[in-house]
Amino acid sequence: MTDHPITGYTLPMPNPAYIDHQPKESVGTLVCLPGVNSGAYIFKDAVAQLGKAWRIIRINVPGVDGVALELPFSAKSYARHVWHVLDQLGVKEPVMLLGHSMGGFAVQEMVRMQPERVKRLVLVSTSRGQPDMTADLTAMQTVIGKTFWQLAQDWEMNAENAMKMLFGKHFVRTRPDAYRAFIKERESHLPSATARLAHLSAGGSFSSAGWVRKIENPALVIHGTDDVLVRAQSGRKLAQNLPNGRWLELYGVGHFPLLENEQFWQRVGEFISGVPMGMQLEKPESAWLRRFKDFLFGHG
Repeated sequence: MTDHPITGYTLPMPNPAYIDHQPKESVGTLVCLPGVNSGAYIFKDAVAQLGKAWRIIRINVPGVDGVALELPFSAKSYARHVWHVLDQLGVKEPVMLLGHSMGGFAVQEMVRMQPERVKRLVLVSTSRGQPDMTADLTAMQTVIGKTFWQLAQDWEMNAENAMKMLFGKHFVRTRPDAYRAFIKERESHLPSATARLAHLSAGGSFSSAGWVRKIENPALVIHGTDDVLVRAQSGRKLAQNLPNGRWLELYGVGHFPLLENEQFWQRVGEFISGVPMGMQLEKPESAWLRRFKDFLFGHG
C-alpha cells in the first residue's frame, strides 16, 4: 500500500499517478508526460527500448486512471503535479523530461519552475501554444472541413475512424493491428467527460510565446510532417525560440511519432545521452532588434 502523491489517500500498488521502471543500474532518469486524454500507457515502448539503462517514470495526467484532478486544470498545475510526484519518489538528481502534445506544455512549465532540476528536454508534437494553436486549428479546419470541437465529438462517437486523421497514412495502412491496439488501450484509460473537457481547456489556454526564449536547457523538438493537429510549422517556431533547441522532422509521420516511427526511442535515447540529434535552426530576430532596424531604415 502507498499514499497517493496528490490526495494522500492510501491506495494499492502500483500508484495510479505514475509507473516507475527502475533497472538495477541506471544512467539517469527519464520522465515522460502524455497529452490530452492520454496516459502513461502511451510510453510503454520507452521501457522496451531504453529500460535497460534508464530509470523511466511514466506519468498519468490528472484525471486519468483515478489520479486526482483539481479544477481549474492547466499546464502549470500539470507541471506542479509532476514535480510533486518526483518529490514523493525522492528523485533528487536532475532529470530528462519528455512531453507529448499537451505534455510538452507541462514540460515547458516544469523547466520554467525549476530549470536546475532538468538536464535535457524532448518536446514531441507540441508548440508554444497560443497564438500558434489558433493558426493550427484554423488550418486543420480548412483541410478536414470540421472545427476542432466537431472533431472532438467524432472522437467520442467513433474513435477508431475519427482518430485516423491524427496518424500518418502509412502507419494506418501498413500497421492496422497496432492502430487498433492503440484505440482499444485509449478507450480503456479514457478519463471522465469532466476531465476530458478540462484537458482540452488547459491545452487551449497555454502560451509560452512570451517566455520560452528563457529556457536554456538543451532541447530536442520532434515533429511529424503530417501532423494536422499541431502543424510542423508551429513545432519549428518552438525549436527556433529555444536558445539551445534542435529540430528533428519525421517525414510522413502524424501526431504520434512515438508510436509511428520505429526509430523514435532510439533517437530519444541518443539525445538524452548527449549525442547531437536533429539540426539547429536559424533563430528569429528579437522584437528589440526588429524595432532597432526599423528605426535605422526609417531614419536613414
